[in-house]
Amino acid sequence: MLAATAEILRVDGIARLSTKEVARRAGVAESSIFYHFGDKHELLQAVVRAQTPELAELRSTGGSLREGLIALCTTLEEHYARSLPVLTAVQADGELRRRMAEGGRQYCQAPLSALDRITEHLSAEIEAGRLRPGLDSRTAALLLLGASYQRALHVYMGCPAEVLPTVSDLVDALLPEPGHA
Repeated sequence: MLAATAEILRVDGIARLSTKEVARRAGVAESSIFYHFGDKHELLQAVVRAQTPELAELRSTGGSLREGLIALCTTLEEHYARSLPVLTAVQADGELRRRMAEGGRQYCQAPLSALDRITEHLSAEIEAGRLRPGLDSRTAALLLLGASYQRALHVYMGCPAEVLPTVSDLVDALLPEPGHA
């Protein structure tokens, strides 16, 4: 049901979203949606929660720091590309936006957790001298998250990816210049 809802939002938009259409695409009875989620707004909230990036624990996997950070940013950008239709739907639905605001920090936990894990990873890399000395790890983590989001948003809005800084450019901005590590 969550996948069917996300697909409808991605392909057809919020105006085409109905519990009847979700049930049809998911191959379930419409009553199943109400049983599991209560109403369309609860279903949308579940889709938002499901769209949160699943970031594995960051640790050295044998590749270079640069390769690892590029992979992280690529994963984030792919996540945001999948999530933008859902986020757009949230903003387009006043009732859902109100419910999300009432939920407050509950809906911020997963993104904050990702930010915290990336911050911890970058802190360890700064201490090891593999990232620019004096770099604020939380700011750098937020910049990577934000830049990944912005790249996905620009592509979603129709901007060709070639006019944007590459993921490699983003990562290289954090790395010390050769000979300074």
